[in-house]
Amino acid sequence: MEQVTPASNRVLQERIYKEHLLISPFAAGSRVNRGNFPRRNRVMAAISDATVVIEATETSGTLVQSEEAVALGRWLFIARSCAEDPKLSWPGALLRGPNARVLTATSDILSALEASKGTVD
Repeated sequence: MEQVTPASNRVLQERIYKEHLLISPFAAGSRVNRGNFPRRNRVMAAISDATVVIEATETSGTLVQSEEAVALGRWLFIARSCAEDPKLSWPGALLRGPNARVLTATSDILSALEASKGTVD
């Protein structure tokens, strides 16, 4: 592992790598750059039951994962502070998705996942 961020997580990240728990669209040794983040975010949306957005600007990379979550039919929860921020246009567009909700409490996530899967493990 060439680059570990944050450095304090080196032992954990090496364990994840060595025990075959690492999921990445990139080959080992690939250079890290901003252009890689959208592909990484797509993978995160695909393997997650839900994406939770607490804070994101109009140009945030978080929106890539949010859009992918909606496109894949995954749950998307957007913090009320974002959803009600008049300076942001993205929440309104994403909240039109069938599985997108304004997040008011952790129980919102658990209830939605229970309803869609029957139980939460």
